[in-house]
Amino acid sequence: MNALALPPAHSSAASRRPRIVAVARHRLGRVLVRLVPEVAAQAQIELVGLAFDEAVEAVRELHARAPVDAVVAAGASGEWLRQHLDIPVAMVEVRGFDLMRALAAARALSPRVGLVSFDGPSEHLAQLDALFGMGIAQFSYRGADDAPACVEALRAAGVQAVVAPGLVADLAEQAGIASVLMYSDDAVRQALQDAIHLARHSLAERARHERLNTVLGQLQDGVVAVDLQQRIEALNPVMAELLGASVQELAGRVLGEVEPVLDLGATLRLREAPAEEVLQIGMRTLVVRRAPVMEGGEVTGALLVCRDPAVIQRADRHLRANQRQRGAPTRYRLEAFTGNSPLAQRVRELAAQCASSEATVLIVGESGTGKELVAQGIHTASRRATQPFLAVNCAALGESLLESELFGYEEGAFTGARRGGKTGLVEAAHTGTLFLDEIGDMPLALQTRLLRVLQEREVLRLGATAAVPVDLRVIAATHADLASQVERGLFRRDLYYRLAVLRIEMPPLRDREADIALLAAELMARRAGRAGVPAAQASAWLAALLELAAGYGWPGNVRELENLVERLLACHSYLAPAGNLDRARLLEVFPECTQARPAPVRERLLKGARRAAELRRVREVLQSVQGDQAKACAVLGISRATLWRRLRDEESATDAGPTPKKTRAL
Repeated sequence: MNALALPPAHSSAASRRPRIVAVARHRLGRVLVRLVPEVAAQAQIELVGLAFDEAVEAVRELHARAPVDAVVAAGASGEWLRQHLDIPVAMVEVRGFDLMRALAAARALSPRVGLVSFDGPSEHLAQLDALFGMGIAQFSYRGADDAPACVEALRAAGVQAVVAPGLVADLAEQAGIASVLMYSDDAVRQALQDAIHLARHSLAERARHERLNTVLGQLQDGVVAVDLQQRIEALNPVMAELLGASVQELAGRVLGEVEPVLDLGATLRLREAPAEEVLQIGMRTLVVRRAPVMEGGEVTGALLVCRDPAVIQRADRHLRANQRQRGAPTRYRLEAFTGNSPLAQRVRELAAQCASSEATVLIVGESGTGKELVAQGIHTASRRATQPFLAVNCAALGESLLESELFGYEEGAFTGARRGGKTGLVEAAHTGTLFLDEIGDMPLALQTRLLRVLQEREVLRLGATAAVPVDLRVIAATHADLASQVERGLFRRDLYYRLAVLRIEMPPLRDREADIALLAAELMARRAGRAGVPAAQASAWLAALLELAAGYGWPGNVRELENLVERLLACHSYLAPAGNLDRARLLEVFPECTQARPAPVRERLLKGARRAAELRRVREVLQSVQGDQAKACAVLGISRATLWRRLRDEESATDAGPTPKKTRAL
C-alpha cells in the first residue's frame, strides 16, 4: 500500500508561547484576574470582559491581528462562543465536589438555597435533594437577557442564598440575595490548563499546515491535500489556477464538488494509491497521481498531484541531454569493431595499445568507418573507463557556440549568457575522455585555445580571469588530410603534432571485403526481430542483396551498409509480397548496388526492372476491371496490341529477371 507519511512539524509557529483569550466578566472575570498569573509562564493570556455576540466579535478581531490558539469561557456565553468560533474553547466545568462545596457555603448563609444553571435543572441533584431533603430549588437561564427574570424568580420563590454563574450571582447580590459563585478556583485552574493543552495542539496543527503550504508553494506541480471528508486543507497556487479559483476561495470546499474528475473518495476508502492517470481538466491534459495521507498508521486524508505532461517532457529531454553531455556510459567496446580481415584485426590491436597509454590519439578515416566506435572502445579499455566520455562534433557548431560548448563561460560574459555561467565540455570531462570529432573543421582561433589546454592542462572560461586545472585525455578524429591542411595554413602545425602522438587509420569498407557479409549479418541480427522478420528469411534476403552489391565501392562505408539493411527490412513487404523475394523489385529498391557493374549490364538490369514494373501494373489493372481488356487499355493509356505484347512477355517472364533477348523484344 502506497501512502504519504507527513513528518513532524518544526517551525516558529510551533515554538512560540500559546496565545489564549479568557472570556469572562462579573465575578468569574475577577477570579481569572487573580489566577492568570499562575500560568503566565506557560501562555500569553488576554482577558475579554464581554459575553455572547460582543465576545465573539472581540475574539475575531484579536484573531485577525494575531492567531488566537484557544479560548477559556464558562456558562451560556461559553457555549455561544463554541457555536460561533472556529477556535477551540475550553469550558470552566462544574464538577460534583465543587458544586456540593458551593451549596454547603450557600446553606451556611441561609436555609433557603437556590441553584441556577444555564443548561436546565440537574436531574441527579433533584434525586439527591429528594433522598436527603436538602431543600434546594433549581432555576435556569438561557442568556444575558434572561438573567434578570431568573433573579426575579429566585426572589418570588423566597430563595435567600443562591449558587449561580457570575452574571446571575452579581444580579442576585444587587437584589439582596446572598450568592456563591458556581465555579471554584480549582475548576478555573483546570480550564486554563485545558486551554493551554488545546492551544499547543492548535499551534502544532498550524505549524504543520504552514510547513505543508511552504513545501507545496515551491512545487511546479499542482498539489492539493484533503481531509477524510474531502474538504480541501491545503493546496498550492498552481493547483488553484487549475481549479479556476484562488487558494482562499477553495480552502474548506469539497474537492469532488469543485472538480468531479479529481474525486478522492476511492483513495480514502481503499487506503492505497492507484496508478497514475491522464485526465482532461477543461482544455488541459494532465497526469494525475493520488495517494492517502498516513499519520500514526491511520488514514487522515489524501493527496492529489497534477502534472503538466509538457513539464515531464521538458524534464525528460533535459535529463537525457544532460546525461549525454556530462558523460553517459559508453556504448561500445573494442570488440564491437567487427571483422576478421587483417585490417580489422590491426585496428583492434592498435586501439588496445592506445588504451594503455595516456597520450592523445588521432583517428583518421572516411566518414562511416567507425571512428567514434573505436574512440569509445579506447576509453572503455583505459584506466578512465569509469569516468566521463564526452563527445562534440567540431563541424556541427558555429565558432562562437563551439567555443562556449568546449570552454564554458562565466555569468555575464556576453549578452544572453546563462545565469551562473556554464561548465564547458573540457572542464566537464575532468578525469575522463574528450572526443573531438571532425577536428579538421575547428576554427583556427579555437585551435589555439585547445593547444593551451593540451599543453598547460588547464582551461579558462570565457569572461573568467582564473584558469581551472583539468585532467583529461583527448581523442580526435577527422576524415580530412590534416597534414595537407597544415601545409595550406588551415590547421596549426603545433596542434597537429600534439594530437597525432598516437595515430589510427580506419580502413574503408571496400578494403575489408571479407568483413562485409559478417558486418551485414550482425546488423541484420540486431534489427530483424524488431521488424518482425524471421531470422532465416532475413538471412536469405540479405544474401540476395549482397549478391546484387558484389563489387560495390561502399562510399558510405559501414554507415551505408547499415542504411541498406534498414531499407531491406523496411521494404520487406514490397520486396517479397508472397514471402518470396522478387529480384526485380530488389533492383528497383537498391539501384545504387548496380554501380559496380559494367554500363551495358547495368542498363540491361535497369531495363529489366522497368519491364517488371510495367507487367505488375498491367496485372493490377486487369484485376481491378475483372479482366476487361478494353477497360484496361483505357486505364493504362495503351493500345490493344501493346497490351497483348506485354501479356505475352509476362508468360515468359521469370523471377530471375529478363534475359537480353527479351529486353530487346520490348
